[in-house]
Amino acid sequence: MKQTIITILLALVAVAMQAQKPIVWETPSAFMGSSKGRLQINKVELKPTETVLHLSANYTPESWIRFAKESYLQTPDGTKYAITGGAKTNEGETDLFLDSLFYLPKSGKADLALHFNPVPLDTKEMDFLEGLGANDFKFWSISDNKTKKQVALPDEWKNVKYAKDETLPTPKIGKGTATIKVKMLGYKPGMGLNFYVGGFTPLGATERFDKLFAFADDGTVKIEVPLWMAREVTVGVVGMSYPNIIIAPGQVTEILMKMTSDGRPFVAFKGYMAKTNMDMADAFSTFEPDDNDKRTYMKVKDCRTPAERMQSLTDLFDQRVKAYQKTKYTTAAKDLLCMAAEEEYVEWTRLFGVKYTPLEVGEDGEVSWNYMNLSNPELMKKNAEMLTLSPEEMVYTWKYLNEPASPCSLAFWEAVSGSYDPDAKAKNAFNADIRRVPTLLGANDNAVIEQALNEMTSEDCKAIVREHQAEQQRLAQQLAAQESVFYKKYDHVAPENILQTILDHYKGKAVLIDIWATWCGPCRAGHKTMKPMKDEMKGQNVQFLYITSPTSPLNTWQEMIKEIDGDHYYLTKEQYNYILQKYESNGIPTYAIYDTKGNQTYKSIGFPGNDVIRKELEKAAQ
Repeated sequence: MKQTIITILLALVAVAMQAQKPIVWETPSAFMGSSKGRLQINKVELKPTETVLHLSANYTPESWIRFAKESYLQTPDGTKYAITGGAKTNEGETDLFLDSLFYLPKSGKADLALHFNPVPLDTKEMDFLEGLGANDFKFWSISDNKTKKQVALPDEWKNVKYAKDETLPTPKIGKGTATIKVKMLGYKPGMGLNFYVGGFTPLGATERFDKLFAFADDGTVKIEVPLWMAREVTVGVVGMSYPNIIIAPGQVTEILMKMTSDGRPFVAFKGYMAKTNMDMADAFSTFEPDDNDKRTYMKVKDCRTPAERMQSLTDLFDQRVKAYQKTKYTTAAKDLLCMAAEEEYVEWTRLFGVKYTPLEVGEDGEVSWNYMNLSNPELMKKNAEMLTLSPEEMVYTWKYLNEPASPCSLAFWEAVSGSYDPDAKAKNAFNADIRRVPTLLGANDNAVIEQALNEMTSEDCKAIVREHQAEQQRLAQQLAAQESVFYKKYDHVAPENILQTILDHYKGKAVLIDIWATWCGPCRAGHKTMKPMKDEMKGQNVQFLYITSPTSPLNTWQEMIKEIDGDHYYLTKEQYNYILQKYESNGIPTYAIYDTKGNQTYKSIGFPGNDVIRKELEKAAQ
């Protein structure tokens, strides 16, 4: 009897000790958003005394990161467990101090450990949050990779059926709106995620469509895209996946997604071209098109002769096409993938130096981008000579990108078909016409536009250009009526005289010139930052001038300047470039200040801050 009791007690002690053993999640899953690729959770230890997250950091060498002392783990019941420190747990890790800058070594890599108050040992999922700010670290749904989560589908998404096959539509121009509806499973309020749609310029517009749409707290978002024809667009969420899908005016595309770190967040599609869109989402994860240039670089960098490089590039193109054709994807999806492969192939073979030069292999053996190499003329020349083609060899007959449905593809708008296939227009007049539309919408020479319209055969394409011309004329009339707006009023002035012509209007005043563009984020940020300072300086002997060029779409410029107090000049490209040249500026925003006598007293490339601008303006106004 005594022996039995002792055995039972020992068993209970063993069970208790077993229950207190640390629980380890090796290579756990987590959604890390914008930190994906820069930070990785290698291991989570759940101990009776603390919980430890073991991380690997991979950033720009000698840059810094910082973890706030307010950071915490949060379990699904809402309980928070505060961070306690960043002490290393082994010699492979590095100590980190909370709220202090942690500088990465020259390798840009470091292993770290974050310690927290202990979460319950039976915890299956947790979030790591610095806070809910835009720049705070947020790692959502950390869990053991061995635990397979079942995705509970909403009733309306159960038993989704797809068409057996789909083909790309022959392009037909007609104004409308494409609707995209997204539902994100596992979304949590506070994630603050956005759904991206973009990568294209809608037919009939001069400005690229690259927009983010915020998810509602219930994980849904509805997007409306103005379109004139069916086309391929890029969609996705940062830290997840960015496939291309097909949308069309008057059509609805429904997307079901899930919070995941496995690169396959797209669960299902409904509506327009649903099977093709599901295939395209799968292709993005399976074939990783974003890494095509890196893989191509590795294939050709050790080739010894131009002939070897050309053959290597041709083989790679053929292999990609064969791989796509072997899939069970729809005909439409295969066509889109082959078009993208063809556009890449022609770029690599006809513009070898431009494609090859920005790529390089780092000390870690990984291929990375270094676009600064493009500004090295000697390197560019050397690389361009690695694959040169004769005029006869430059000729290329498009196999995929001159088909009737090819304008649906994003690659169609990137490829310069007429430059390589002299018979492209004869083979497909509509494709040739529709390619010219974006260029004509951005043109300012009416004679050039009229000549192009006379050469085009598609009445639909002509109508787009005519409508744009009418809209531009209407905007010009509106702008001409505004005293503080100078649109086309000085087109006749020679570039070398334009700056003095403008300054002559403001003799006796201190002047700030702000050179900007509607597409320039830092320019717009500067306008917003300066607004309070400008309000405070009202009544002083100071004038604010804003100068832009035709790179700013007229209708966008007209809307933006309504919120920017000052005089606005829309100069010709030549006038604008001359002013930047005079200021020895290679970027915008560029600022210049003149005193009351017309002498330049200050210049800055990039926003210098309100304090500096105010000080320089007050000095110039004396």
